[in-house]
Amino acid sequence: MTCTVVQEREQPRLYDAVSRAVRTGSAFAVLDPTWPRSFLGMATAQIEEAVSASVVGDGDMVVFSSGSTGRPRGIVRTVESWQASVAPFSDISGITAEDTVWLPGPLWSSLFLYGAFHAGSEGAQVTFRDDDPASATALHCVPSQLPGVLHRAEAGGLPLVRRAVVAGDHCAVTLREQCEAAGWQVVEYYGAAELSFVAWRDRSGPFRAFPGVETELRMETELRQEVLWARSPYLAVGYLGADADGPLRLDPQGWATVSDLAHAVPGGLEILGRVDSAVTSGGHTVVVEDVERLLRGLPGVDEIAVLGVHHPRLGQVLTAVVVGSAADGPLRAAVAGIPAPSRPRRWLHADALPRTSGGKLRRDPLPDLVV
Repeated sequence: MTCTVVQEREQPRLYDAVSRAVRTGSAFAVLDPTWPRSFLGMATAQIEEAVSASVVGDGDMVVFSSGSTGRPRGIVRTVESWQASVAPFSDISGITAEDTVWLPGPLWSSLFLYGAFHAGSEGAQVTFRDDDPASATALHCVPSQLPGVLHRAEAGGLPLVRRAVVAGDHCAVTLREQCEAAGWQVVEYYGAAELSFVAWRDRSGPFRAFPGVETELRMETELRQEVLWARSPYLAVGYLGADADGPLRLDPQGWATVSDLAHAVPGGLEILGRVDSAVTSGGHTVVVEDVERLLRGLPGVDEIAVLGVHHPRLGQVLTAVVVGSAADGPLRAAVAGIPAPSRPRRWLHADALPRTSGGKLRRDPLPDLVV
């Protein structure tokens, strides 16, 4: 048994290679060709070892996480786990064979690869990131891409778009409203490369469980926070390599989590963020995504990242890195009414935030910005 390793820079060639593997039922792995040569070699060796050990077999696929919190890691799942979600995703997104779907990100990101996979499964046309999207009627993107996509629409470059699928990070209410003002329906989903779909919403408010998904909140005693678990046909098998380090946890009853925090609210779930982005300040646990969500909608804030930095008495305090024209005074005023541990003590300004090739925030380089 072999595994086709796909590391094409040209998006149509990558898509064709994956489509052939899906049709034939052979195993395949998609690598990011922009990785350093040494890491590409190491990833290829891990794939070969997994094939030899029968960890990867026919009908399997290997995708890699975005690397938003560290070095990318291989995730093994069955093609069937994606095929099972095609019909329910069509129902919630409204994407059909009549659509042309624009994917403005690279297909080595699983978010965009799934967008291509779904479109192909439904018989829709696919438009890649370097193509002219003038014929597109729907698109997939991460929230950080939305301002540029909306600017392109305002300039007349997306005259036919009626639907935007957004995932990979929290979508600010202001961005959703701008999309709706442009006449687009926004479908936002929450998931992870290891879990695939977990929850979704098509308006502001709580997330609802994705069709076919059971969700459960379990209290983590040490964090004093609830962690979201999911059970569905869409879950990954596990990581590539027995010694792989990643957030995926599985239990014997078929439930899985990547340790994202959530609350039950009327009508569904509020997704808070990853445990590994929680900061302990003066004995209080602060989820930085909560603070980012508050600041992201403020005038003059184009991008925002919040992280914990060492404090000799409190353990950690928050620092905010801001991209945009917002001044420190209004930013400090905006957080004056929230609990002290959740208020950034320091405000830094940057031209851009570090992001993965798929557009997701990379948190691992953030400490270098605050030295």
